[in-house]
Amino acid sequence: MVGPSARYAKALLEALESSGSLDAALPVLASLASLPTDLVALLGNPAVPASARSAALETALGHPSKESVMGRLVSILTERRRLGLVSEIASQTIALHESRSGVVRGTVESRTPISKDALQTLERTLSTEGRRVELAARIDDSIIGGFRARLGDVLLDATANNQLSQARRALLSA
Repeated sequence: MVGPSARYAKALLEALESSGSLDAALPVLASLASLPTDLVALLGNPAVPASARSAALETALGHPSKESVMGRLVSILTERRRLGLVSEIASQTIALHESRSGVVRGTVESRTPISKDALQTLERTLSTEGRRVELAARIDDSIIGGFRARLGDVLLDATANNQLSQARRALLSA
């Protein structure tokens, strides 16, 4: 994480933690992180008056008090002409919180849908002490069988495609 969004995210997380309002703010941050790109572009559009953009964001946040952490965030972003970063700041704040909490998000891909029980078993297997893995399942038609799990920059490839590729390399090198 680099750039202005990362700095705002770190400051926001620290302010929410010190105020004790982090748990209440996490759902709000999740909704901000998933704002449609056209709305984010509108919040960052200098052609729209800053007061209108600020009011729209405050409405989306449920009109937080000016003294609350979220209210101060809106004020600071408005003053510094950074309202267009709000979604990115929210995403990075959540990611930083999860990192500090030992949560690792990843994806698991397979040819057919993975059952909820199998997904939970895989999450427990990949989790270690101090680190909890949360996986999102995806379908990939290019996989012949098995699965591929990605956690950050770590790839666990247990697909039939990979096993066939390894066998082919072994036969060609022999």
